[in-house]
Amino acid sequence: MTIPFRFIQCGDLHLGAPFGYLKTLGRQADEAVRYATYRAFEGVVQLALDEQVDALLITGDVYNSDDHNLEAQVRFARECERLQEAHIPVFMVQGNHDPAESWQAHVSLPTNVHIFSADEPERRSLIVQGREVAGIYGMSISRKNSDVDLASQIKVHADDVFSIALIHGTVGSQPNHVTTAPCSMDTLLRSPINYWAFGHIHKRQVLHEVPYVVYAGNTQGLHGKEVGPKGCYLVTVGGNGRVLLDFRETGAIRFAKSHIDITGLRTSAELEEMIRHKKEMLRKGKKTVLQEIVLTGSGPLHRAAADESTRQMWMEAARDEEAHRIHFILPYRIIDDTWPEIDLAERRQLHDMVGDYLAAYDAAVADGSDESIIKLRDTVLARPETKRLGLYRHMLTPELVRRALRRAETEGALRLLGDSYED
Repeated sequence: MTIPFRFIQCGDLHLGAPFGYLKTLGRQADEAVRYATYRAFEGVVQLALDEQVDALLITGDVYNSDDHNLEAQVRFARECERLQEAHIPVFMVQGNHDPAESWQAHVSLPTNVHIFSADEPERRSLIVQGREVAGIYGMSISRKNSDVDLASQIKVHADDVFSIALIHGTVGSQPNHVTTAPCSMDTLLRSPINYWAFGHIHKRQVLHEVPYVVYAGNTQGLHGKEVGPKGCYLVTVGGNGRVLLDFRETGAIRFAKSHIDITGLRTSAELEEMIRHKKEMLRKGKKTVLQEIVLTGSGPLHRAAADESTRQMWMEAARDEEAHRIHFILPYRIIDDTWPEIDLAERRQLHDMVGDYLAAYDAAVADGSDESIIKLRDTVLARPETKRLGLYRHMLTPELVRRALRRAETEGALRLLGDSYED
């Protein structure tokens, strides 16, 4: 038996990071976005103070890049000083976005902050009421060890009452994520570590219990794919070593995706009312939300939905309604995934130009599975023309390819049918 203790696990703060794939949203939203990552970490620290935890664990990527934003450094140090005044220690590792070599900070951190070395694993004691309640282990990322299994290098003291390890890395296979400090679940389970605190993957997830293998995710979503609440885990370790996890939201802004089926809608006013309804559903969460709207289905509004300028008009109208609200729900993109009122299955049976076009489309798309879509995307990326896209090549996601194919299916058939189809 030992003294119960509590700590907060957070990571991937990315302080000062801009939101991805967003154009300017207007003064009100732009200001909220600029400070969102800072507000999220302030929320973590305030939670630590309110709950009087015994430690704050940060699993890497405090900053967003090698050239640490000076404002981000000042804000991080200031929040750590608040924890020092409350006698709360901070244990942290560096991640692939802020590796050890890049930590040439212009702002000194208070003495309650310990950054684990990238040269070799370290151990620090967590002291509560004058007694050691846990050994905390960690090893930071550097450019030299980012491909190394850091978890396997941690050796645990035999007399640890409870052991915690901090790693910024990839456990097993994590699709659509850059692999860094890779390790297997078998490696983690063979270790006597009681609690593995991982960073790098922005989705919170408990991969295993006893021992615990936990990603807390990021404290603030950074783009439209990181939907829903973001925050940290408040972790309680009982006197018998039992672990309880309590997720707490800290994100200042949520990303959300709403789907609207245009089937049955006949006028632009009806669609705008549906957008208003979706916003009110999100407003119940009493959070500022950046909303992506996906239009689906088939009906008279298809042509309007397919028109970019019309979608922009709907979006601007929805934004205007949010002026001066404390918690605003702001659509930042409306995507058209609708289709015309045409029986493509019937057209596929006809031996004409449209039938031939749809047969060629089916051959290119194959079975439409994720594997075939990824294969098609890779074929496109292999073309020399895509080099001109530079850093934007990574935006050609399987989802975008699938949407483009869906558009090609219907728009190609309609163009071949010509005006006669509308008569």
